[in-house]
Amino acid sequence: MGEIMEKQNTHIVTGIIKKDKGNVVFVGEDFKFVFVKTDLCGDEIVLKADESGYIWGITHGESTIGIYSGTDISIKSTKILNTWNYIVSKNWLPLEHMRFDGIRFENGSIKDIYPCNALHEIRDKENPNLFTYKMDNDSRIFEFASNEYVTKWKFYSLVTQKKSVTEGDSISNSSSILDIEFNKQQTFSNLLNLYNQVCDFCSFLSFRNSVSFEKVSLFKRIERDQKEFNVAFAECHIKEPDVISHRKLLNIIPVRSLEETVFKNILKNISKTDKKHKGLPLLIIPKDDMDAHTIDIGKIRHICSALEMELNLGGVRMEGSPEIAKLIERVKKMIQEYKNGEDKLQNDQESQENINKMYDSILGSIAHWDQPLANRVCKAWDQHINELEPFLNIYDISVAHGNIEGFVKARNNITHNGSTVVSDEVANTAFALMGLIYCCALTRLDVNSKAITDIMTRGIIG
Repeated sequence: MGEIMEKQNTHIVTGIIKKDKGNVVFVGEDFKFVFVKTDLCGDEIVLKADESGYIWGITHGESTIGIYSGTDISIKSTKILNTWNYIVSKNWLPLEHMRFDGIRFENGSIKDIYPCNALHEIRDKENPNLFTYKMDNDSRIFEFASNEYVTKWKFYSLVTQKKSVTEGDSISNSSSILDIEFNKQQTFSNLLNLYNQVCDFCSFLSFRNSVSFEKVSLFKRIERDQKEFNVAFAECHIKEPDVISHRKLLNIIPVRSLEETVFKNILKNISKTDKKHKGLPLLIIPKDDMDAHTIDIGKIRHICSALEMELNLGGVRMEGSPEIAKLIERVKKMIQEYKNGEDKLQNDQESQENINKMYDSILGSIAHWDQPLANRVCKAWDQHINELEPFLNIYDISVAHGNIEGFVKARNNITHNGSTVVSDEVANTAFALMGLIYCCALTRLDVNSKAITDIMTRGIIG
């Protein structure tokens, strides 16, 4: 487990949007914005959203603000908008300059997966009253090339010094940061995708979906004295879960442990760059600590879907029987002949498309007759049992092939018969299979067996 936190701070912002037909004032409390025409008797005013879906105005603090609406808003007198994101610049900037070279994430889930480690105390044995601190280069940099751009992911922590008349001098290392730099400037249309990539990255390493950050900023890259600096110019306010779980370092996969190839494979799967990188098993990850030890029918469906994906991508297949292979070919031939025969199903064009999809579904199902899911899961279980042992020992779980077969049967009853009952045996097996899914995914990401065993020893599942 870890620390559970609830959001407490309320952020209020006010401002004005100037239009030819009159002005519109607004007040935003958290992510609920109320727009009011200053001339209630005047014509309807349309607030145009830009190509990225933002409506732009000026705060009463003279900052530029972009409020995400997704589309134009028509205001006759008042209008309420619930949004997921708004952006406030530190200073007033013309809209043509509101592009960014990078995005910065501070603390929150970044601190969970990359805790501060730049400041170390050195004790002087001869003089116990003398404290010496050593600053280390606490950074990891990864480069990743997608189809659209090249990024550098820079993880580091800040060391800050404070001088105070009342509190004296102090030095601290309490801010963990991720800077993502792009090889070309980005528009706000990419912001949601970039934010979700970082959330997915943190979710996979921490096994929690309730991801949050203390601060998200956009920065520009500027040059001074032949050196480049990342200077933040706008803060992104992004709606987050109400309840946040921060896990202990012991229970997560730390960024410092990732090899370059593993990091790139994680991002390739988050971005789904090709057929070999179709994603990560994120749907099995619990929202928070309260959700971590509960199993319901929705989770059972997600676990089965994740198993099928990992088994397919990992190439886990049973040796087919020649007799079954002959039967499959005979049945396929019969269906194809029926499809092309005089008695074939036919209707108008739209219905014919649905009929073709039905045939594809039938043929696809037949092709897997010699690959029962339960048998493939049992095979994968046997392949990863040594890696799973530490995880099973933590929770004192024992799983046999019969338990796996019972789990798959329960999933079939849920899917086809509408069953809503989840027995303790099925729930325990489902929880254990989440460990198997992570072992399969980590293997696919090119994590070696020894490292996977260490990860499962950490108790990441749970």
